[in-house]
Amino acid sequence: MANISPGAIVDKAACLGDNVTIGPGCIIGPEVVIGPGCELRSNVLVCKGTTIGANNRIFHGVVLGEEPQNVGEIDPPTRLSVGDNNVIREYVTIHRGSPGGGGLTNIGNKNFIMAYCHIGHDCQLGNNIVMTNSCQLSGHVKLEDNVWLAGVCAVHQFTTIGRFAYLAGGSQTSQDVPPFLKSQGSENCSPRAVNSVGLLRNGFSRESVQAIRQAFKDIYIGRSGRSIEALVNEMLQAESLDENVRYMLEFLSRSFSSPKKRFRELNRSH
Repeated sequence: MANISPGAIVDKAACLGDNVTIGPGCIIGPEVVIGPGCELRSNVLVCKGTTIGANNRIFHGVVLGEEPQNVGEIDPPTRLSVGDNNVIREYVTIHRGSPGGGGLTNIGNKNFIMAYCHIGHDCQLGNNIVMTNSCQLSGHVKLEDNVWLAGVCAVHQFTTIGRFAYLAGGSQTSQDVPPFLKSQGSENCSPRAVNSVGLLRNGFSRESVQAIRQAFKDIYIGRSGRSIEALVNEMLQAESLDENVRYMLEFLSRSFSSPKKRFRELNRSH
């Protein structure tokens, strides 16, 4: 049985799991599914087409599944999916997908999304992500597992941030951010160092961290005027590579080949 405050409004077409708590002032719309053990503190709005997994803690003033902020689109029949064991703090807004972007915004498991963050339509978030206060994700952003965004980061649409990447507070980016590295910059952030502490805390061997550190030095410090793209392609030809270094190189290679990057290069040339 769900525990529903007399001050909450729950649509008859919503489906609530066992031991769900709905606090005062919450509004739960139609076609909403909330899994067992979830707690919605107060004044939480959950809009139609939203599915929430188990054991999520959702705090005051959160808005989940509102229509995407796309000009000309009014209340499209799209969806938001939230996984299990997430913490979503005060006044976070997460919009559902758009018809042109696949129709689904997806949030994985065990993420900690702090107060005043915004996650736009069609974003795809993995697991074990930390978004510190007031981080802003435009539409179509992808955060891989274990990304950490420090406070007030801003991420442009169609940008991917690789796993175990760390963005320093106040950073802004319109370009993909490589995995395993610490990046910083208020105009367009760039890699500054390896996220060594984060990697070691998450079980990476010292040998693997050292291999990532050497790859970072080769690509960003010691390339002697060569383009990063050419160097990455050459490094990928090595017969023996640490699996995480290979992942980082393949991530960079995919980013170089994306239409978004070619568009940025065209703009810079004019």
